[in-house]
Amino acid sequence: MKRQFDGLSNGKFDLVVIGGGVIGTGVARDAALRGIKTLLVEKEDFAFGTTSRSTRLVHGGLRYLSHLGFRLVRQDLKEREILLRIAPNLVKPLSFLLPLTSFSQHAVMGAGMRLYDMLSYDKSLPSYRRLSKGKTEEMEPRLKIEGLKGSYQFYDCQIAFPERLCIDNAICATEHGAVLVNHAQVMGLGMIDGAVDMVRIKDGLSRVTREVETRFVISAAGHWSNDVVRLAITTPRNEIRTTMGIHLVTPRISDNAIVLFAKSDGRLIFVIPWERFSLIGTTDTEYSGDKDYLAADAAQVSYLVKEANAAFPDLRAEDIYWTFAGLRSLVGSRDRKASDISRAHKLVDHEVADGVKGFVSILGGKLTGYRAIAQEAVDLVSTKLGVNTACKTGETPLPGAPGCSDEELSKMQKDSGLSLETLVHLNSLYGSRTGQVVELATADDNGKKPICPHSTDIVAQIWHAVKEESCATASDFMLRRGTTGLCSCQGLDAVETVALEMGRALGWSIGEWQSQVGAYRDFVAAYSQFKRVLFAPSQTDRRA
Repeated sequence: MKRQFDGLSNGKFDLVVIGGGVIGTGVARDAALRGIKTLLVEKEDFAFGTTSRSTRLVHGGLRYLSHLGFRLVRQDLKEREILLRIAPNLVKPLSFLLPLTSFSQHAVMGAGMRLYDMLSYDKSLPSYRRLSKGKTEEMEPRLKIEGLKGSYQFYDCQIAFPERLCIDNAICATEHGAVLVNHAQVMGLGMIDGAVDMVRIKDGLSRVTREVETRFVISAAGHWSNDVVRLAITTPRNEIRTTMGIHLVTPRISDNAIVLFAKSDGRLIFVIPWERFSLIGTTDTEYSGDKDYLAADAAQVSYLVKEANAAFPDLRAEDIYWTFAGLRSLVGSRDRKASDISRAHKLVDHEVADGVKGFVSILGGKLTGYRAIAQEAVDLVSTKLGVNTACKTGETPLPGAPGCSDEELSKMQKDSGLSLETLVHLNSLYGSRTGQVVELATADDNGKKPICPHSTDIVAQIWHAVKEESCATASDFMLRRGTTGLCSCQGLDAVETVALEMGRALGWSIGEWQSQVGAYRDFVAAYSQFKRVLFAPSQTDRRA
C-alpha cells in the first residue's frame, strides 16, 4: 500500500470513496474485490477519526435490546462471527461480567441474556451463565459493589487495535487494484447534467491539487458527512446528530470486562481489560464544536471516575494515564436522548433524495457492522454501474489472517533472535504478515531495538510502516501503525526516535523533523488537558 497521489489523474475511476475509516476502507475493499476501479481519499490518516477512538469492541450491543433494536443486534452478532473468521488475529473473544444487586435486576437481565443468546443462535462463543456472589468476587477480587448478589457472565469480542483492522482492509483493497491515499482532502465535486463526474483533491503533504474523473462517489466521512454533501448540494438536510464519547486509560483493575450502570443517570459503562490497561467508558454528550480537535474535559472525566468508583473504590483520578475522545454520527430525532437513539446506519442515495446522480452517503453505523454496511453500499453502486459480481468480503480473509501459529513464531524466534514476547506482539498487529517485519529486523540489527521502554514495538516496524503502509507522519506511526503512542507515556519518550527513523526513510529536513515531533506532542497534550483543571492547585494552596 504505497501512497500514489501523483498518479491520480491517470484514467477515470468507477468509484471514489471519501473517508478512510473502517467503513470507508471496507467499501474500498468490497468494491475492489468486485473488480470496480476504486480510489479512496482520506483527509487525515486511515482510522484517524471514530475508528481509533471507539470502545474497541466487536459486539451485538446488549443494551440495544432495551430499545427493541432486535434487527441491529442480530446483524451485528452475525457480523461478529464473520469477523472472527476473516480476522481471527485481531478479533478475540472477551468475557463480560454483569454484576447483579437485586432479584428484580436478576429477572430483567436474565431475560436479556436469554434473548441475546437466541439472537446469536449461530455463535461460536460460549453461552451465558449465572455466577454466585462468591464466584464473582473470586473472579474479580477488586470489584466492590454494595449489595452484590452475583453476576451474569457472557461473551462478546474485543478488537484491541481497530486501527489495524482499518489498515488490513486498505491493504486488501490495494492488493486488488484500488488506490488509497491518506492526507488528501476532497475540495470539490464537479457535475455534468446533474451527475457527479469529478472530484477535486488537495494533497495535504505537497499542497498540489488534482482533478479525478469518476462515475460514482460514496461519502463515508462520518461526522464530516455534511461537509462533503455541501460540495454537491447547496442546502443539504442535516440528518446527522453528533455526540461525543470519552474513555479513560488507567492501570489494569479487572481481568474481565465489567458492565456497570451509572448511579447518576443509569447509562451503561464498561470497565474493559485492554492490553496492560483498563479502558473505562464511555460518555454520550451532545457535541457541536471543532470536529478535528477533540479532548475529554474535566467534567466528563470526573463523571466516569465517580461512576467507576462505585464498583472499584481504589480507582483515583490521579491513576489515569490519558484519555481519548471520539464522535458518533447518529441518525435520529433530536427530541430523544442521545443514548436512546439507535446506532443503525442509513444509506442516502442523493439521486432520490436531492436529484444528484452518482452520489451516495453512508450515515452512522457501528464498527462491528462495518462490513455489512459496506456491502449494502457497494451493492447499490454495483446496480447503478451494471456490475454483477457478488460480494466476497464475508468469505475472503483479511491480509493478516489467520495469524502465525505457535510453531511459526517459535521458528521466527530461533532464526531472528527476537524475543517471543516481541513476536507475539507483532503477531497481534500484523498476523500472517509478521514475517515482513521480522525480515527487516533480521537484515539490520538496529531494527530489533525497542522504540520505547514502555512499549513492545521495535524499530523495524517504523521502516515497514513507511515502506508498506502509507505511513507519512510521526503521528501515523505512533497512533495507527504501531502501539507506541498507546503506551503509558503516550510515546512522548519515543517520538524523537520515531521521527528520526521516518525522516531518514522519507528525506525529512531538520525543520520537518522538528515539526513532526512538535505536532505529535501538541496532539498528545489534548489527551491530558483535563489534568490542568482536576489537579490545579486550590486558592488555599496558592496562598500557602
